[in-house]
Amino acid sequence: MSPTQAREQARHILTERRFRGTSLPRPFHSFFSWLARRLHFVASGWDWLALRVGGAHVLWAILGVVVLLATSALVARLARHRTEVEAHGLGRRSRGKSEDPAELERLADDAERCGELEVALRLRFRAGLLRLGRARAVPLRPSLRTREARRALRSARFDRLARDFDEVVYGGRAPSAGDVEAARAEWPQVVAEARK
Repeated sequence: MSPTQAREQARHILTERRFRGTSLPRPFHSFFSWLARRLHFVASGWDWLALRVGGAHVLWAILGVVVLLATSALVARLARHRTEVEAHGLGRRSRGKSEDPAELERLADDAERCGELEVALRLRFRAGLLRLGRARAVPLRPSLRTREARRALRSARFDRLARDFDEVVYGGRAPSAGDVEAARAEWPQVVAEARK
């Protein structure tokens, strides 16, 4: 192919639609052009800083680390605030009738009579934890994890109750009448052991 033919072919290719602008209206073009002119100093500052720290990739990495640290600090602060709010709410609720262990056990008996074994198990577990919290055997807070209570109590009875509770509530195992009966019989002994 001669150079003339090659130039002609290139001109022909460049006249295709993909190489021409569109006639569609661009409603935000003038706004973005104005904004780019006004904020040009940001790009200049970014380039200047990138030269000082070793390039744009290094600057992006530093910015990513800063954002990650700021996000972690914010999440930690929100979690701490939420824990304080829940602890305050628990303190208020524990003075109310609905958080009375005897009332929770009465509700557990009602649930058991109605065949709501999981509800009965949950209520007895909550009543037991409230009694342990009031005895200062475990910290009384909504975020108390089972393994924390196990470590604090070191009780084989509590370990069995907690295992059954976790299997039913979190593991999806269907509760049995034996689970509820064990909770009714074992919780008073767990609390008595903890008070010693």
